[in-house]
Amino acid sequence: MQGLPVTNDSPASQNLPIVLDEARAAVEAEWQLANRLDEKARGQATLAGAWFAVTQAIVAAAVVGAHLHKGWIYGLAAGLALQAVCLVRLLAASARVWTLRTERGVGVESLRAMQADANAETVAFASKAVDFYATILGQARNANAERANAFDDGLGNKSYSSAMFWWWRVLGLGLVEIALALLAQVH
Repeated sequence: MQGLPVTNDSPASQNLPIVLDEARAAVEAEWQLANRLDEKARGQATLAGAWFAVTQAIVAAAVVGAHLHKGWIYGLAAGLALQAVCLVRLLAASARVWTLRTERGVGVESLRAMQADANAETVAFASKAVDFYATILGQARNANAERANAFDDGLGNKSYSSAMFWWWRVLGLGLVEIALALLAQVH
């Protein structure tokens, strides 16, 4: 088929729009996934910060409202400090999720290259266009894999640097801290 004139009725000219539509849809789905991971990480960090503020308020009310033994005050302060460290680690892990990646997209140079190829034989152009979108899709998937691993260590990344790992520590320590603050007021 190489070297033969390509008409608008050729399979390549009929199938190219379908392939390119699928390629664009796949790339768009990866960008939507990136946005979802970003939104989840930001929302999680916001909720954790609010939970830390609630914990601080309850502990402050317990310390000011009751005449607590110094041991209780030191214990509650240590708990808040530990929760603050976990919150900072959560923010650092979340920042790895929402950090901008340098994924290659359709830019000025690639549009000009496509323009130069547009007059080529349909089969050759189709092959280059599919390769171009495959490259973009591969880079987007790799970037999303990095985002997903930074967000959730349950995805096979058994590191203690994921946002989810620290999210549960901030929430759990906050609950323990609130329970201890309430218990301190009883004594």
